[in-house]
Amino acid sequence: MKTNVSSLKFKFDVSAYRLLGRELITDRITALFELVKNSYDANAENVTIEFIDVNPLTEKSKIIIRDDGIGMAYEDIRDKWMVIGTSSKRKNTESPAPYHRKVAGKKGVGRFAVDKLGAKLLLRTKKENSSKATILETDWTFYFKEENRQLQLNFDGEQKLFTDIENNVWFEDVPDNSHGTTLEITHIADVWSENDISRAYKELAKIIRPKFIQKYPFNVYIKAPYEKYKETRIESLAIEHATLTIELGFNAKQDKQEILAVENGELKKILVPKRACGLVNITLYYYDQKAKAKFNKSTDERVDGIKVYRDGLIATPFAEYNANRDEQKDLFGIDKRRWSGFFDKVGTRDLLGWIDISENRNPMIIDATNRQDFVDNDAWRELKSLVIEQIKKIEEALKKKKTIERIESKTEFGNANLELKTVREKIKQLEQVTALDDPIKIRLDEVSKDILKIQATVNKSFSDYRKLEEEKKRQEDLLFSLVSLQTYASMLSHITRTAVGRIKRQVEFITKWLPTGTKNDSCEKYSRYVFSEMKNLDRAVDFMLKYAKDDQDFENINVKDTLENIFNNIYQTEFDKHGVKVMFEINKELTIRYNQKAFEDMFDNLISNSLKAFKDIKERIIKCSCVVEKDNLIIYFSDNGCGIADSDRHRIFDVFYTTTSEEGGAGLGLFIVKSRLEAIHGSIELIENELKPSGTTFKILFPFKKD
Repeated sequence: MKTNVSSLKFKFDVSAYRLLGRELITDRITALFELVKNSYDANAENVTIEFIDVNPLTEKSKIIIRDDGIGMAYEDIRDKWMVIGTSSKRKNTESPAPYHRKVAGKKGVGRFAVDKLGAKLLLRTKKENSSKATILETDWTFYFKEENRQLQLNFDGEQKLFTDIENNVWFEDVPDNSHGTTLEITHIADVWSENDISRAYKELAKIIRPKFIQKYPFNVYIKAPYEKYKETRIESLAIEHATLTIELGFNAKQDKQEILAVENGELKKILVPKRACGLVNITLYYYDQKAKAKFNKSTDERVDGIKVYRDGLIATPFAEYNANRDEQKDLFGIDKRRWSGFFDKVGTRDLLGWIDISENRNPMIIDATNRQDFVDNDAWRELKSLVIEQIKKIEEALKKKKTIERIESKTEFGNANLELKTVREKIKQLEQVTALDDPIKIRLDEVSKDILKIQATVNKSFSDYRKLEEEKKRQEDLLFSLVSLQTYASMLSHITRTAVGRIKRQVEFITKWLPTGTKNDSCEKYSRYVFSEMKNLDRAVDFMLKYAKDDQDFENINVKDTLENIFNNIYQTEFDKHGVKVMFEINKELTIRYNQKAFEDMFDNLISNSLKAFKDIKERIIKCSCVVEKDNLIIYFSDNGCGIADSDRHRIFDVFYTTTSEEGGAGLGLFIVKSRLEAIHGSIELIENELKPSGTTFKILFPFKKD
């Protein structure tokens, strides 16, 4: 018999909603994705994202997201929107009739996205055939203040819970038959520059799989205070100009998956038993250099790897953005293999495509809660293996084709030479039976001479072709031997530094202890001059040592992890000390092939310069954001400091040029940054500042792969 039976209820404190949301929604673009997917699930045909007064931020700044979906009733807001971790979509996997869309948001976290964009929300929603709209007002600044207040309390005493805090709800009469939901977000957290809007556009363009046929359309529009985005409909990426198109399906009745095989150098499809990942559709587009050039001319987008779509919608908004030599801009580690024979490997810059999974066929391929990846289980690992296997088959076929083409080219050169020789012999035979004064004999002689010239050209071309092959092989070998040059530079620099150090210390001693007198004054003058020159030489040796060391050890750098360490750990104390607000915009697991120390030094230089530029600035902002354009990683680094005078803009990258010598500036920082980037075919340039009204913006380009 049970006695003293009671029950316990789970309770959330006032910070849980905010903290949980910020763990799940880590990026502004992810936040937009989640809210747009909610509109998709609500049978909306049109969604508009409007940005008002977002650069610079003002009291009127807001983001408005409105759709024409089915809307919500008061009960929906009370029992679904306001209940943490609840999603009716887990039970109802399709949207209401007649759309029957496979719903995208099943974790019940989409509502958390609002707090990532701004502190206050006015939600206005109305169902079709209803005469009233329901309005909900949420003020996260109140939660934040209450959270801070409770941190000062002894929890044995007062504790206000999330369920205790009221959000204002009211109704308004709406006589028309409109329907849908509008989210008006104010107290915007961060500036939205034109680069940020452009990035949002490019990412949202991927939300629907290309060639995904829907009975009911889904259009997304952006309205922003920039000429290019006054009112723009987001268009899906067009797939065209591909050199090779691969489409692999499956046979559901036989439970078999289509995969690639290579037979006599040609690709063919075969059926094999279903694997742990389940049955999938795979669509791949391969682009050679000529095809990529056509593609780049036809669109602002780029060939950028393989994405995963679930029932037509992108599964993880930023999954395709792993871009590295080891895990280069893709989930599948396509570029991981490039450094073991990378001249024959296909990379993410050569492939466009998608893996089409479904809730029913692939239940164990599960989105990670943070929307950045997939849960690492047997199904996901098997899918990655499946994708890589298909790419290897493409590589095998392409390599075979190149080998055949090279052999055919050599054969054709040889055949052409033989054919020309045969033609000349036939002409000679004709000349022998033709009278000396016959005009035909004269013409035959001219043709014979022309053929001789052509034959010489063919022979030279064949010789040049073989030399080019040898040169290509030599260049490939050179790529792997350059390290010896950096080793030599490093050794020479260390020897020079030791000698410079000894001389500098001796001159410094003479300068300090030299007795006064006429000749001694001159000695002192010259010794000071020598000492100054030795300091300059010492700086030059420092530069050479950094160059030798930094270019010697290239490695795969996780850009997000490295920048988070710089901004959130290394410089956090300095930011707090100087009252700097940091806007950090990188939401992908980007990885580049570069030297770790050189990468960190670059941001050390940029941040140090920004801190110096804040001398007379009250509200201080440093912003760092990353985008990928074609074959390049672009990093925008901005501050709203005093900026750079027009007269200095063309000189800031010159060696030894500095405007901060009194603060210890040597004029080497930006020069070294520029030199290192140019060594890998990258660049850094000063562009129009994106933070208004004053400041500086650098555009830094890292090539993923130099074609």
